[in-house]
Amino acid sequence: MPNPRKNWITVQQTAAALETTSAEICRLLSVGRLVGSKQKTAGRPGRAQWLVDPKSISREKKKHPERWRKSKNRRDAKWARYRLSLS
Repeated sequence: MPNPRKNWITVQQTAAALETTSAEICRLLSVGRLVGSKQKTAGRPGRAQWLVDPKSISREKKKHPERWRKSKNRRDAKWARYRLSLS
């Protein structure tokens, strides 16, 4: 595993950037589509968090643009249905 740099981001931040869940990000890490490193948390034995390389996020967006575009469209459609139900 590569050494994490200071600009690497957490799984939760990655999920927000890709508009998906942290479980999906963990799955992408396990299959190797994202590059990550596990870093131990100081002062908390047994606790660690995954840090994801931002370059791998942009590479994933470029490699599979339809996947990430679809999730945004689904979210927009759901929001539009919700707004219609209010009126």
